[in-house]
Amino acid sequence: MKLQLIIISLFTLLFTACSVKPLEPVSFETVNKEISFTNDIKPILDNRCVSCHSCYNSPCQLKLSSYEGLERGGSKADVYANRMNADSPTRLFIDAINQKEWRGKGFFSVVDYLENSNESIMMQYLFQKDKNPLNLGNYSPEEDELSCTKDKDELALFFEDNPHKGMPYGFPALKKEEYNLLMTWLKDGAIDDTKKDDINNFEKEQIKKFEAFLNNKETKYQVTSRYIYEHLFLAHISFDEKSGNFFELIRSTTPTGFKPKIIATRFPYDEVKEPFYYRFRKIESTIVHKTHMVYELNDKKLERYNELFIKPTWEQKPYLPPYDSKISANALKIFEQIPANSRYQFLLDDIHYIIMTFIRGPVCKGQIALNVINDHFWVMFMDPKYDLSLQDKYFLHDNIPNLSIPNEYGEDPSLFKTFKALDNYELAKKYETNKASVYKQYYPNGLNFNAIWKGNQTQENDSILTIYRHFNSASVHKGAFGDIPKTLWVIDFPLLERIYYSLVAGFDVFGNTAHQLLVRTHMDRLRIEGESNFLEFLPKESRQEYFNSWYEGWLAQYLSVYIPSDNNVDIKYQTKDFKKEFANKVLDYTNTKRDSINFIEDGYKQNEIKKVYNTKEEIEKTFKTLTLPNSSKIIKHFTDGESNLAYIRIKMNSGENFVYTLVINRWHKNVALLFDEESRLEPSKDRINFVKGFIGSYPNLFVVVNQNDLNEFFNLLQNYKDTPNDDKRISKFVINRADSNFWENFDWFNNEFKKQDSLQYGLFDLNRYYSKAINQ
Repeated sequence: MKLQLIIISLFTLLFTACSVKPLEPVSFETVNKEISFTNDIKPILDNRCVSCHSCYNSPCQLKLSSYEGLERGGSKADVYANRMNADSPTRLFIDAINQKEWRGKGFFSVVDYLENSNESIMMQYLFQKDKNPLNLGNYSPEEDELSCTKDKDELALFFEDNPHKGMPYGFPALKKEEYNLLMTWLKDGAIDDTKKDDINNFEKEQIKKFEAFLNNKETKYQVTSRYIYEHLFLAHISFDEKSGNFFELIRSTTPTGFKPKIIATRFPYDEVKEPFYYRFRKIESTIVHKTHMVYELNDKKLERYNELFIKPTWEQKPYLPPYDSKISANALKIFEQIPANSRYQFLLDDIHYIIMTFIRGPVCKGQIALNVINDHFWVMFMDPKYDLSLQDKYFLHDNIPNLSIPNEYGEDPSLFKTFKALDNYELAKKYETNKASVYKQYYPNGLNFNAIWKGNQTQENDSILTIYRHFNSASVHKGAFGDIPKTLWVIDFPLLERIYYSLVAGFDVFGNTAHQLLVRTHMDRLRIEGESNFLEFLPKESRQEYFNSWYEGWLAQYLSVYIPSDNNVDIKYQTKDFKKEFANKVLDYTNTKRDSINFIEDGYKQNEIKKVYNTKEEIEKTFKTLTLPNSSKIIKHFTDGESNLAYIRIKMNSGENFVYTLVINRWHKNVALLFDEESRLEPSKDRINFVKGFIGSYPNLFVVVNQNDLNEFFNLLQNYKDTPNDDKRISKFVINRADSNFWENFDWFNNEFKKQDSLQYGLFDLNRYYSKAINQ
C-alpha cells in the first residue's frame, strides 16, 4: 500500500511539472547606448519600484532603493511572521556586507541569469507585465500571498496562475522606453556605476567636529555619547540642507579618517566587546518618507551638547555604565548619572523628531501595533521647571524599580516571562500613587498652565503636537491640527523616555511574537499614563467620568487600569465642559494657532456648497463644513483600512494648484483591545480633516479636481449614496491604480511635495493604495 502511494505521488508530481507551461522567452528592443545605473536606471527604479520596495514591508524583502538592495535580491522569509523564536535580522547595510553573505542568509538573486537561461527573475517579471499590462482584480502587496519565486519552475507556475501580476505589481506598466532601457541593462549584466561617499568639504568638516566630540575618551564624554547615539541611531542626519545628503550615526570598527565599518548589533544598547568609534556614514539609499526622520546637526547643536552634558557638574562622578541587557533597555536607570534635566532638555530640543521615531521607527506596517492609539489626539509636555522627576532629586531614583519596561526581556522572551509581565499592574499602580503623593506635596493647590511646556523659542508650534493614525500607519505634526480631539496626552520625562526605549530603541521587528505582544500591551499602560497626566489638569471629580468615556465596555475598563488622584487643580473653570475649556485655554497659553479649517469655534455656522468657486478661501470654507460630524456621508460607506488618507490636487483655471490631505479620523469606543477592532468603531462619530499640504506616508488615493468641478466634488463628498451612478462620479476624480495616467499623477504629487519641503521630502509608499483595479 505504501509503495502504491509513493508511485502515485511521483506520477502526480511528474504530471504537474509537465503540465506547467514553460516560461516564454523575454522580448524587448535593445537600447544601443552605454547605460548608466546612476543616470538611467536608478531614476526608473526610484519612480516606479521604490514606492513599494524600500522597507521591511517590501514584498519578498526585495529593496530597490539602492544597488546593494537590488544585488542582495529577495527572500521567502516573512519579516512580520508570527514566530516562537526570534529570527536573525536581515537589515540591509548592517547584517551582511556582500552578496555571498546574503546568499548564506537565504536571499536569492533577481538579476543573475536563471539556470540554463540568459534571463533573470527581474527580466521575467517586467516582461510578464509588458505582455499583460491590464490590472485585474485586487492588489495588496502587504496582504497578498506572494510566492517570492526564486527559480524557473516557480516563476512558470506563478505566472500560469497569475498572468496579470508582473511588475510594477498592480499598477500600469513601464513606458516602452523605460522597459527597453531597464531590460537592456539587466541583459548586459546590471553594472553599477554609483559614486560612493559624495560628501562636500563643509560636511566633512562638520563630521570631524562631531566625531571628535563623540569619541572623546573622557568618561563624561563617553557616557554622553552613548546616550546621544542611542537616541539618534535611526536619524537621517543633515549637516547641510542644500547638499541633499543624509547620514546615519553608527558604531564602527574604524576611527575617523577611515571608511566607516558598522558593527551590527540587534539593539543600540547591546554591548560591543571590541574597540569601537562613533562615526557618520552617508545614507546611499533613496530617501523614502516613511523612514525619513530628519535631525539637523550644526555648530549651535554642538554647543548645546556641551551646555547640556559637559559643562554641568554631575552629582555622581561619571562612570562607564554596564551593557547588562536587564538594565540597559531602561535609560532611566542606566543613564541615571546624567542630570535628568539635561536628558529631558535634550529630548525637548528636538521633540518632533523624538515623537516621530515612535511613529516611523522600526515598524513599517502593523494595524495591530497601531490600534493602541486613537486616530487623532494632541500631545503636550510637562515644563521642566514643574516636572518633579527633575526637580525632586529623590523621586525618580526611588521610583525606577516601578518604571521597568518589558524590553528588558530582549527579543526572545519566554511565555512565562510574557504572561508574568502582562499580568503585572502593581508597579504601575504603585508609581501612579507615589507620583500623586509627591505632586500634592509640592503643589497642594494643584497644577496650572505654567506646568505645560511652551515649546522651543526657535521652533514654531512644537509645544503641542498632533498625532494622526491612518489605520496601519500614523503621522506626527507640529501644532494643533483638527478640532478638539477625543483624548489628549501630557508627557513628562519618565514617560517620554520609556516610550522611546519601548517602541524604538528596544523594539525588534525580528523578535518573537511574545516580544511584540509585550511591547504592544505595555504601550497600553504608557498611553493611559499620558492620558492620566492630562486628566490632572481637570477638576478631580470629573476625571474618572472622562476616562470611562474613552474606554467604553466592561472589558476595556477592566483592562485599562486608571488610578485617579485626589489632587486639586489650580485652574478656574467657567463651564462644565472642562476638556473643551482646557483645550482652548492651553492653545492660548502656548500661543498655538487654531486649525483654520478643522477647528470649530463656538457659534460656527455651516456654509452652503457654492455653485462656483473662485478663491482658496471659498474652498476652505466648504472644507470646514465637511469636517463637522455627519456632514460627509461618503465616509460612512468607506470604512476599511484602505480609506483613510487621500491627497487632493485642486487645479485652478489660472494654472495654480492647491494641495490638501484628506484624513478620516475613525471613532473608537476604546483602544484597549488587540483584536476585533471593527466591532469597536462608531462610524456616526467619524470626522474628516482637511490639512494643507501633505501628511502621512501611505496615500490610499490620489484625487484630482478641476476648479469648474468643485461643486460636483463637494456635493459627492457630502451626499454620496452607495449606487453605481455615484461610484461612476467618484471615478471622475479618484485616480484608480489601473488608470493609464496613474504614474503621471504619482510623479506630480511627489514632485510637489519635494517643492514644498525638500528637507523633509521622501518618496511616498504605494503598498497601501486602494486595492481594486478598475479598467475603464
